[in-house]
Amino acid sequence: MKLSIDTPALVLDRQKLRDNIQTMQAYAEQMGVAVRPHIKTHKCTHIARLQREHGAIGISAAKVSEAEALVKAGMDGILITSPVVTEHKIARLLSLLQRAPDLLVVVDCVANACQLNDACRQANLTLTCLVDIDPGVHRTGVSYAEAQGLARTIHNHTHLNLAGLQCYAGNLQHIATFEARQEASTKAMTQTASVRRQLLESGLPCPILTGTGTGTFDIDSAIDGITEIQPGSYTVMDQEYANIEGCDQQPFNRFHHAMTQLVTVISANHDTHVTVDAGLKALYIDPTQPRIISHPGLSYDWGGFGDEHGKVTATPGVPLPGVGEVLELIVPHCDPTINLFDRFYVVEGNQVVDIWPIDLRGCSQ
Repeated sequence: MKLSIDTPALVLDRQKLRDNIQTMQAYAEQMGVAVRPHIKTHKCTHIARLQREHGAIGISAAKVSEAEALVKAGMDGILITSPVVTEHKIARLLSLLQRAPDLLVVVDCVANACQLNDACRQANLTLTCLVDIDPGVHRTGVSYAEAQGLARTIHNHTHLNLAGLQCYAGNLQHIATFEARQEASTKAMTQTASVRRQLLESGLPCPILTGTGTGTFDIDSAIDGITEIQPGSYTVMDQEYANIEGCDQQPFNRFHHAMTQLVTVISANHDTHVTVDAGLKALYIDPTQPRIISHPGLSYDWGGFGDEHGKVTATPGVPLPGVGEVLELIVPHCDPTINLFDRFYVVEGNQVVDIWPIDLRGCSQ
């Protein structure tokens, strides 16, 4: 039984997960774009395999260590979405490239392009690169104006293959209203599509324009020139996405909340609240609050209770749960919360049918 799982624990509804993967894949195929989903959300090669089985062309990863784990698990079509710049990581990258020659990386400066080319020349390897464009986040990426110059530099290096562009506007994914989100993302990705046209017109190869998250997948897929999308959270979903508006001005409910967290009441000595066994080490703290779905009228808060414990209160007239009661909640932010756990308990209905390791947990290098 699901409620017999030791807590705190992450529970994954297998059918809802499959439905989410199928929904995203079907939409992308309808729009004529490919899916290269991001593993930084679920950190689980079991889920990555499901995504590939349902039609994803590859997997996106934020870090070299994530890509290493994916290759070890037999995955291909891997895109590393953050620049790789240190000597140590470049050495790991080249070792990985020998096992996965279709590996892609992003580059956002000339110095890094030269660095990668020199390393590949010494190893007699060729690396496929995308120009990373900054959509205004100012995190990584080159400006729109400088993208063509960097693309030409990459193309002119003998051990680098230019394959296109990446532009990911993570800052836009949770804009509350669909209209505002659509306006902002369309502006950013249309500019990127314009850069792609300029590259093609100048004779530079640009088969790939990738980007997009769960909050903008249905916006960016409609933009001419986008060739693939890399959403992540759609697999499991969280409360941050539940709080934004979908394209029909209704709550963003295209995808199921396939993942929940179970917590247990461990102390109930006060009339005002009870204490559960999930604090900062089990629930990533976020301005968005978790939502308890098993017991109407209850609210979770970190409440200053520290690393191991959380505070649950009740609205007037609603009884507080007793010691030993198990509560089920939607987490505020799925990515960093998943990274706190070792496994998913996979359920069908109310039965645990499998346990999947979160085998990329801690892959932050």
